[in-house]
Order: sequence, then structure tokens, then C-alpha cells
Amino acid sequence: MNHKNLPWPELHRPTSLVQLAGNVDAIRGLKEWVQSWIRGSPTKRAALLIGPPGVGKTASVGALSHDYDLELVEFNSSDKRNKGSIENQVWKAATQQTLDGRLRLLLLDEVDGLSGTSDRGGVGAILKIVEDTVHPIIMTANDPSSPRLKDLLKICKVFKFDPIELNDMVAVIREIAAAHDSTFTDDVLEGIADRAGGDLRAAISDLETLFVSGRTSDVGLPSRDVRREVRDAFGRLFMTTDPEAARRVVSELDIDHNQLLLWLEENVHLHLTTLEELDQGLEYLSLADLSLGRIWRRQNWKLLAYVYDFLAIGVSASRKVTPYRSVEYSQPSWPMLIWRGNRKRDKESDLLLKLSRIASVSKRRAARAYRDAMFEMVRQNPRLKEAFSDWLEVKEGFFDERSSRH
Repeated sequence: MNHKNLPWPELHRPTSLVQLAGNVDAIRGLKEWVQSWIRGSPTKRAALLIGPPGVGKTASVGALSHDYDLELVEFNSSDKRNKGSIENQVWKAATQQTLDGRLRLLLLDEVDGLSGTSDRGGVGAILKIVEDTVHPIIMTANDPSSPRLKDLLKICKVFKFDPIELNDMVAVIREIAAAHDSTFTDDVLEGIADRAGGDLRAAISDLETLFVSGRTSDVGLPSRDVRREVRDAFGRLFMTTDPEAARRVVSELDIDHNQLLLWLEENVHLHLTTLEELDQGLEYLSLADLSLGRIWRRQNWKLLAYVYDFLAIGVSASRKVTPYRSVEYSQPSWPMLIWRGNRKRDKESDLLLKLSRIASVSKRRAARAYRDAMFEMVRQNPRLKEAFSDWLEVKEGFFDERSSRH
């Protein structure tokens, strides 16, 4: 896999503790706890990291495994985590020695997301494994008030992670922006960080959105409040099997029907993982989209009730096999794809305008006679990119994108 194609939050994930931002005390304490394991004298056999999304909980675990050369084994929220699977998979990883004698670091992500049905008995199985483990176990949780943490809090070393401070977030995204040769102003970077509300992962994702779309302002990005509201609402929507409860969740969501449709299109596959479920869920989304089209054409707003039924009852009822999971939702990428397409068309239009003026021909003639020939020349001899880029005042990457398509 080409790492350059990774989403920026993954591409720029810290690989060492010194690269982490914020939560200095929590990270220092976690480091000392791991060192106690290395010395063979841990005070607690498991640690629990509690804090909102995007504040470095999982990143800290990865950085620890790298810095101390530990074998990292992850069990995340997409894995089945009932009593049987935990006793089988996690118990083996926790109680068996590694082949090379190193410590193994076990990560159980989002244990507050264990459901009461598909993950039945999961917490009890974890408690037993903590007693028997010969390797450090680290768990993460978002909600400190979750009843599923009650027993875990008694046996774990607890570290509280707070939202990242604004200045720390700005420093991180400024460094990332510089790595991608972007020219965002400090005001824009501060706006991105402020809008993210302490969620560094969200800030990095928003930075990528602006960079890819070619925008230079953070105006129009969804606020963290919107993302949090959608996350909470989707969690309740896909957890319930009650049609009235599903309709109520959607009616209370403070985004319009168009935004709701886009959010569901982007994230429905996270909860509908079988072909039959996904087919049915997408069918309901299609019906909602068709109904919206009829509403606009005929101005028949009585149909809006059917749209919400398709989006709420239809989509939530499509989950018949996949167990409910607590997952991280992504903001809709469709608007970003539109911006990206417009950006590419604008770049090509500018190029044709330059060629037409140089050759004193129409843009259509410039496309047929010069543009395609130039891209073919670059494809056969990539060293020409620099000369053409300087001549036409465009970035070399423009020829990389276009030459691969000609």
C-alpha cells in the first residue's frame, strides 16, 4: 500500500512518545506504568485510558510499543468481543509468551462500547484475563460515566486524557501543513483547531479536507458539535430496533434532511456489514433520495415524512445480523469530491488558456494540438515535467495526475 494515500490522521500518526501533543502528565504516568512491567513489578496489571475521541489515547499506545520495542496486539471495536471470543483470542495473547521473549502490549479499544447483547459477558471475561495476564493490557474508553467501566475501574491503573490545548493543536497541524507544502494562514489553522474543540484527529482530517479541496478558508467545515451530535444520534439509531425510537432520534437531530442523507451514505456500511444488510440499507437511502427529488420538482413537502421514515426506520431496521458497535463516523466526502473535481477542471482550464494565448489559437485547438502531445511527452520522458512546469507556472504534480490518464 502506498502510504501517501493514507488519510492524514493515519499518515501523520505519532510513532514515538516525543511526537505526542498534550496530556503530558497522563503520558508520563503511562510510560512509568509500562516501565514497571519491564522491571517485572507492575502495581496494576492493566491500564485504562479515559478521554474523548482524538486526544491521543490509541496513539500513545502505539508510540509506547515503538519506543520500548513491545509487540503490539490490538483488539478494536470492530472485533467480536463477547465472552467466548475474549476468552479464546485475548486470553491466548495475554497468557502466552512471545517467541522472541519480548513483552507483548495488548490494546482493547473502546471497552465502553461493549454492547449488552452481542458482547455479552465481555467485561467479566476481561476481568479474569487481567488476573492471569503475563503482559501489560491497556484499554481505552470515551465515556467515563459508562456503567461498563464500573468493575474495570477497580482493577486498572486509570489515566485521564483531556482535550488537546489550542496552541498544541495549532503547532501540530502547522507542521503537517508545511509537510504538504500548503500555504494556510495562521488564522485558518487556528480556526481549524478551534472548531475541532480539542479533537486533534478531527483537526487533521479537516486540514486534509481543505487541502484536497483547494480551499483557503475553514468556513463551511462542520463544527465538532455537529460531528458529536451525529455520532451520538447514529449510535442510538443503529442500536435500536424500535421504529418509533428510530424516528424520534432522527427528528431530534439538528441537521437538515440533505445533510442527514449524506452522513448516512458515508457511514451506513459501518453498521451494515453483510451484503444483504447493506443492499437493503442502500435501497432505503435510494428511496429517500428519490423522494427528495420529487419534493423539489413538485414542491410536495408532504412527502418529507416518508423521507425521514426511509432514513430512520428503513436504515436502522436493515441491521439484522451485524452486532451493534461503537464506531467513529466520518463526515461526508461527497462535497469534497465535488470540490476536488471543480479544482481539477479549473486547473486544466487555466492551462488551456495559457497554451491558447502562447500559440494564438482557441482553447479547443490548444487541447487537441498541444495539451495531449505535451502530456504524452511527459509520460515518455518524466524529466520534462520540470521544464513544462516552469514554463506554464504549474506544479509538477499536475502532470503526474494528468499523464496517468492520457
